[in-house]
Amino acid sequence: MERTLARELRECIGKQVRVRGFLNQLRLLGKVAFLVLRDRSGFAQIVIESPEELRKVSALQIGSILSLTGKAVASQAAFGVEIVSPQIEVENAIREAPPVEYNKPEMPESLDFILDHRPLALRNRREQAVFRIQGEIAHAYRLFMHDTVQAVEYFSPNLLGASSEGGAEFFQVDYFGHTATLAQSSQLYKQIMVGVNERVFALAPFFRAEPSHTTRHVSEGKQLEFEMGFFHHWHEILDIQESCIKFIVSYLERRCLDDLATLGNPLIAAPAGIPFPRLSFQEAQELYFQRTGKDERGEPDLSPAAERELCAWSKETSGTDLLFITDWKSSKRPFYAYPKPENPELTNTFDLLCAGTEITSGGQRRHTYESMLEGLRMKEMDPAHFTDYLSIFKYGMPPHGGFGMGLERLTMTLLKLKNIREVSLFPSDTKRIAGVRLKAHTFFGGENIRNEILRLCRERHFQIHHLVHETAPTSEQAARVSNAPVDKGIKALILRGKNSKKNYQFNIPGHLKLDMKAVADIVHEKCEFEEPAVIQERFGLIVGGVPPFGNLLHLDNYFDEEIGKNERASFSCGLPTESITMRSQDLISLVDPRFGRFSKP
Repeated sequence: MERTLARELRECIGKQVRVRGFLNQLRLLGKVAFLVLRDRSGFAQIVIESPEELRKVSALQIGSILSLTGKAVASQAAFGVEIVSPQIEVENAIREAPPVEYNKPEMPESLDFILDHRPLALRNRREQAVFRIQGEIAHAYRLFMHDTVQAVEYFSPNLLGASSEGGAEFFQVDYFGHTATLAQSSQLYKQIMVGVNERVFALAPFFRAEPSHTTRHVSEGKQLEFEMGFFHHWHEILDIQESCIKFIVSYLERRCLDDLATLGNPLIAAPAGIPFPRLSFQEAQELYFQRTGKDERGEPDLSPAAERELCAWSKETSGTDLLFITDWKSSKRPFYAYPKPENPELTNTFDLLCAGTEITSGGQRRHTYESMLEGLRMKEMDPAHFTDYLSIFKYGMPPHGGFGMGLERLTMTLLKLKNIREVSLFPSDTKRIAGVRLKAHTFFGGENIRNEILRLCRERHFQIHHLVHETAPTSEQAARVSNAPVDKGIKALILRGKNSKKNYQFNIPGHLKLDMKAVADIVHEKCEFEEPAVIQERFGLIVGGVPPFGNLLHLDNYFDEEIGKNERASFSCGLPTESITMRSQDLISLVDPRFGRFSKP
């Protein structure tokens, strides 16, 4: 019998069917059991009344691979149809429970925990919905560019002999004894292809060595590229960009109804009949000042707060979440940006803001050989590194321009998600590569840890007070010898998971106690305090000298939310006879902990 998918069962009521998939849930209700099977199209419910058939699956964990035949019947349950009188075949029995309960409608775990278990977490229906929608965004982009714009797709190299954008935010790799870089974008290659096909597009990888860990930056992603030649006015690029976004949103509204419903229908507003407002950079700064009283008119860029406020203005006045900001300063644009003839300090460039975030940069490019040389020299870049690229301008290029959109940031913004790592399948950033945590450099022993903390503070030019004092094994004694209020002190505790035997570090204000129930909720297992002898053997530290730098010990590190509310923090820095007092925010920037509420009076 041929396999029937879950979404096809409504068409098979009254018929014998065969389904195959993953065990997603098993509920026992007296003499009847309800089994939910997951396949690529959705979920199917199976009613099991036979004790013999139930025995086959009663001890299985989610993820087990099943094949079964039975009769499809109409049902009042959520699925609208169910399979009865099944004959079950267990193709792959799974006996161990997974570390993440991906079969729940929503996973309550932190994003870091989800990323640590990404291969399994992707089986969650919300995770599936996000990445199915992302695939449809890429498909819609290709359809629009190919069918509407009549552009030709190109495929650019990712290993380059020089940085494609200039600056220092690129990765170097060894290339047969030579130094190569990973492409920051395919900008130079899409300009080359304009000289071939006039209108071109790509879905190209990018690599950015930005040492930032913001909610909208990753080190690797996909870029939706477009470039065109022979326009009457450079704003035609904005027209195509606007039509492209509206096409993508409309396509998702038609093709992704179920997945959007799973996510709570979060799609941004981009009505077809409403133009995106267009403001110059100067006008945008003035508007932000008029609406908020905050004066950023002398700044070279828009702050995140300004981007959010401008998008709020667009939604209020025009009913769309998007707007263009044009005419950016030359100092903020790359070497190939076309200077405005009437004011060379400005450029024919734009950003597209969406729901408070910049999702596109683009504009007109320089198109003569002499102008391109001028642009390179203004950015102190060596023309010798761009010989092939420069040749196209030496032998003829039309006025041209285009834009680039990061697929991950676009997905995040269209779906109103909070962190780009939610829409990066296996994200790479300062902490991860292809989703896998980078192993931290671990320090051992109180003096080594103390020296590293001092080095980090000097490197960042943080103001600290380093005090040598008598032994202070308790928070109260530490507060007395450091002459700091006990509630400003940090109690650094090392715990051990009762099941995993894994160590965690929890840091709370010195006058509070650790809430072990809250700890268990955060790490998903009950914990106990690690033995002092083990702490000394494993980390070279004695109780009373443990610093709140779990990152130096290669431990998952948690800070209670109260720590961030204090202006200053005091803590032992590796030895019970030495402590440091510094700004709490400076400490947090060094440690980069996870935050939560797990203390009590």
